[in-house]
Amino acid sequence: MYRNRSAFVLSPGLRICVVCLASLAAAAWTAPEPLHPFRLSVADVRVTDAILEVRVRFFWDDLQFAVMESTSDMDFELSETPEVDTAIQNYINEKLVFRADDAPLAGTLIERGVEEAARLDEVMWWYRLEYALPAPVERVHIRNRLLFNMFEDQRNLVNLKTRSGRERTYYFTWDEDNLSVPVT
Repeated sequence: MYRNRSAFVLSPGLRICVVCLASLAAAAWTAPEPLHPFRLSVADVRVTDAILEVRVRFFWDDLQFAVMESTSDMDFELSETPEVDTAIQNYINEKLVFRADDAPLAGTLIERGVEEAARLDEVMWWYRLEYALPAPVERVHIRNRLLFNMFEDQRNLVNLKTRSGRERTYYFTWDEDNLSVPVT
């Protein structure tokens, strides 16, 4: 895990070398400044009779580094390709877990996009996934560890709109990453 790291990533093999050299170079090297001052992902979840529709937004650099670390692919770069879509879908399904009747639900990537911004540090990538939901389910368990593999200060919001139209927002932190919520 890396505290506020958004400008560099080390391959697993280099970590040992860096640790050895860190004591020698501590006075000469300082960590780069993060591109943005906070860590946040936002998931908008809409529940219908048979589907959870989830749209998740990330700062581009946070997502790229998290997937890079999770896959151990130090050459990973966000792009609009089927290979990257598969890596993102796998990452989201691993870190944002929905369970109904004690069974995990698998999300399928439906759409993706980029929200451009005037500043590079404000560019957001978003992904829309759908999860098949058993019809009689009244509660869903959510475990949200998105980007926690990278950032100790990560925070995740889930905005949930239930079948009846009721809206609630849930807040996930490193220490409080799961809860059970009504979907009716």
